[in-house]
Amino acid sequence: MLIRKLALPIILIAALSGLAIAATPPGIPDGWSDGYVYANGIRIHYYRATPAPGKPVMVMAHGGSDIGLCWTTLTRELEANYDIYMVDARGHGLTDPPTAADKPGAAVEDLVGFIRKMNLEKPILMGHSMGSGTAMRLAATHKDLARAAILLDPGLVPRPAGSGPPRRTPDEMVEWNNTPPGELVAQCRKQTPLWDIVDCQYWALSKKQYHGNYATSSGRPPSMGRRSSTAETLSQITVPVLILKADAPPEARKANEEVVKGMKHVKVVHIDGAGHNLHHDQRQRTMAALKPFLDKL
Repeated sequence: MLIRKLALPIILIAALSGLAIAATPPGIPDGWSDGYVYANGIRIHYYRATPAPGKPVMVMAHGGSDIGLCWTTLTRELEANYDIYMVDARGHGLTDPPTAADKPGAAVEDLVGFIRKMNLEKPILMGHSMGSGTAMRLAATHKDLARAAILLDPGLVPRPAGSGPPRRTPDEMVEWNNTPPGELVAQCRKQTPLWDIVDCQYWALSKKQYHGNYATSSGRPPSMGRRSSTAETLSQITVPVLILKADAPPEARKANEEVVKGMKHVKVVHIDGAGHNLHHDQRQRTMAALKPFLDKL
């Protein structure tokens, strides 16, 4: 009987503790730091994983409406062997917002400015979604700046009409800013059951901090610049490129591979069981694809 009497309070305490963790915005992981640089006309915020002096430098560019800390769980897998910087894009996290004066391609020049201001020598670029486009164009237009590029689920072929993630209105995006963190975490847990709780916590924080292109949230941010052919851009890159794509049926995989056909410096790998956020959905499979590429650099 004593065990039965104690069981309910213990369960309640555990449940309440879980809610508290989910509702509290997470801080920076132990051993990590953050800072700012002024580059390309704005103040750019970044996070740095536990310093690894003498190790290859890696610069990470997150996806749309995310923040640098959305790389946390993948960075923890890599930080023993790489000196990693995770940059908040313009209008995201703690970096300055976009302005009406932004020039096309500002996202690329922001990252170029960051790398140069921090005196980072030949970093490996890693980008997801929106960030993969930034990393791709940077490697294509600033050929001597990067050592390699890793692109997580960039768009390789045009999407059929009506496909892809739903576009949000400015009001819907502002509602993210107004939603309590605990509710956002619960939403993430429900919609993405494969994610680590840490991924959901930083996803929630990123939505609270978003302050980007509300007026153009249903389209392409001006700072991204002109949408050129992916194949054209990839063909201009001279360093090794690894493209990690979400799981897809055979015909879609073949179409993705056709885009890079004949490009000896580019490799495409599809991650089984993963969606667009493949580094959250299937982190260990993502790591298994990353390791042989990184070991050859």
